[in-house]
Amino acid sequence: MSPAWPLRPGQRVRVEVYKYPEEALHYFWEAEVVEVRPEGVLTLLPQGGVFHHVGKVRSLVLDHDAYVAFFPGAWYSGGPDVREGRVLEYYWNVQTPALWTGEAFRQYDLELDVKCRADHTCEVFDREEFLAKRPLYPRAWVEEAERAVEAVVAELARNSRPCAASSEIAQVGTISANGDAAIGTMI
Repeated sequence: MSPAWPLRPGQRVRVEVYKYPEEALHYFWEAEVVEVRPEGVLTLLPQGGVFHHVGKVRSLVLDHDAYVAFFPGAWYSGGPDVREGRVLEYYWNVQTPALWTGEAFRQYDLELDVKCRADHTCEVFDREEFLAKRPLYPRAWVEEAERAVEAVVAELARNSRPCAASSEIAQVGTISANGDAAIGTMI
């Protein structure tokens, strides 16, 4: 099976997230493609990279690595934030499915976010914003957004297990890094 998007590891891509219905760019960043599989693309905004929040008129220089996975047809994207080899959290944005424009991933932000600690306990936030904008979204988007939150929380819960030793954490990281032990140890 071939990848859904014509990307390759090492390629630079732009990630653009818009607000609906204004068609206004909400935030963006430049990332590097780390891995391409039929089921999705993993990107990296490295420590020192800049997250541009257009809606808040500010830019943030990251003090950690942010891995973001995009899945064809999925109503969410996200992944781990990592500093000095430790997962700080998993951050998932609920959005319309990412479209590849040839230069950028483009999607609409649906307000809901899921933040999970390294132990996979999760918190959903920005529900108030979602509820306030709910009447503006197409009905199908609302239903998909609610299902996306459930899917992210369920997937992280299903894959969680306690890891006591650093060797176990490295093993889990190696699996997450598609068998690359060096990256697994970093994670």
